[in-house]
Amino acid sequence: MQKRKYDVIVVGLGPVGAALALLLGREGFEVAVFEQGEAIYDKPRAIVLDHEALRTLQFCGVAPSFFETLSPHTGTDFIGLRGQLIKLFDPQKPPFPLGWPPTVMFVQPQLEHALRESLSEHPNIDVRLGSRVCAVAQSETGVQATIEPTCDTAYDVTADWLIGCDGANSLIRRSVGMTLDDLEFDEWWIVVDAWLTGRTELPKKTTQYCWPSRPATFVVGPKNLRRWEIKLLPHEDPAVFLDERKVVEVLAKYVDPRALEIWRRAVYRFHAVAASTWQHNRIFIAGDAAHQMPPFLGQGLCAGLRDVANLAWKLVQVIKYGAAADLLCTYQAERRPHVETVIHHAKEFGLIIGELDMRRAILRDEELGRLLQSGAMNTVRQRFIPDLTTGIIAKSDPLAGTLFVQPDVLDTDGNIARFDNLVPPRFLIVAADEGVHSLLEEEDAEAWFEVGGILVSVGSPGRSRNQRVHRGTLAFEEAGERFRDWLDSIGARAAVVRPDRYVYGIARDADELRRLVHDLLKSICDSRAPLVASR
Repeated sequence: MQKRKYDVIVVGLGPVGAALALLLGREGFEVAVFEQGEAIYDKPRAIVLDHEALRTLQFCGVAPSFFETLSPHTGTDFIGLRGQLIKLFDPQKPPFPLGWPPTVMFVQPQLEHALRESLSEHPNIDVRLGSRVCAVAQSETGVQATIEPTCDTAYDVTADWLIGCDGANSLIRRSVGMTLDDLEFDEWWIVVDAWLTGRTELPKKTTQYCWPSRPATFVVGPKNLRRWEIKLLPHEDPAVFLDERKVVEVLAKYVDPRALEIWRRAVYRFHAVAASTWQHNRIFIAGDAAHQMPPFLGQGLCAGLRDVANLAWKLVQVIKYGAAADLLCTYQAERRPHVETVIHHAKEFGLIIGELDMRRAILRDEELGRLLQSGAMNTVRQRFIPDLTTGIIAKSDPLAGTLFVQPDVLDTDGNIARFDNLVPPRFLIVAADEGVHSLLEEEDAEAWFEVGGILVSVGSPGRSRNQRVHRGTLAFEEAGERFRDWLDSIGARAAVVRPDRYVYGIARDADELRRLVHDLLKSICDSRAPLVASR
């Protein structure tokens, strides 16, 4: 087969790899995706998405029908030794700052079907199923991958960049010598997914049974899908629980198994690791290839989608707009500290739930009970997800690294639409009404447009709706007050927003905005630097 050149090769077609391919393919890049499986794995694995992940799926062009399958998270109760409530997370009430419930439940095969349907709409995205990447090599000018198809002769393809989204046992990670750092969590758990088919008494909320005799998690999934995660005790052999009868025996402690149709049962090793290096010259890793975490915060897939949202816009800047290749080094610099913090919190919750020592469990219940009763306990799940603290943000700005709100706006037909469905993942300067033009000199605006930036006005009701005033400029009428309230609450006239919708900085006047724009452009456009080695 003739060697073909792509802009980017993506290895692995799980949700993370599919999302990355779509984020790049929708920019017009030639993308190849190689997946050794022939079909979508038909069982659930991830079951939780957060509002940031849903924004990424919006940018991927996932069909609205998928979003209709989601259900809001019920919130979580932690149950102590005496059946008492010792900790909780309540679902956040509207209005939702990002336009979505902060946490939702989904069925992974449905997501993967939706992503593949979106992929099929882009002829520039070449999806090769039943194709295993067996070797990779790179030079100063590109990468080469050797492909072993299921029923054909091996062949080579080349690209400018390659990203391994090939899971926990990533061949790409191992091929270039990226090692995993142990973040000190390692436990065996049974995971059971089942359809509720009969009557049985179950909690209305997701429930953490913090019982030393047998810690477990009960998850309320979409519709009648339910999940149990049950910890194995130190003396138990994981191999024994490959027997369905043994799994049902343990499951009976929490539910009448006769009311269930078991969809999936598996024995998992819950652990916490992060790759020490996420980039080796022109090769990157993302998702489970770069980090794995226990599931107690529901952030495994969300973290992978953050990875590709972060990396994609930087590749766009380098490939499409000539930014310095040094920009790509900020991928690991931004993402690893963020994911380490998420893993830390997931481990904390896992240690609360999985405590096996009775004396420590009694003390745990007493301490958590006091915090809950006093109101000192943080009961909002999303507050355990950090902001960005380093990388491409305005360092002295207290709002830098926070998430930009997603307002509802009116489209050209006067229908209410989510902002991100109408505004692509670009650098944005967003201001109220039409004031954005008066805040920038013409020279600064032209420099902004050169990196694909957009000027966006979000006006009060009655202002002009969804108009492209001129190149790189959009104007919307807001349906509601989410953006205006946010802008007023921070005392700003405009926000400078990254393509992944993290705030770069806020401006209270024209001078402050110009300084922000100059600093941002300098950080990404100073030079067309040669490729730098991984750090």
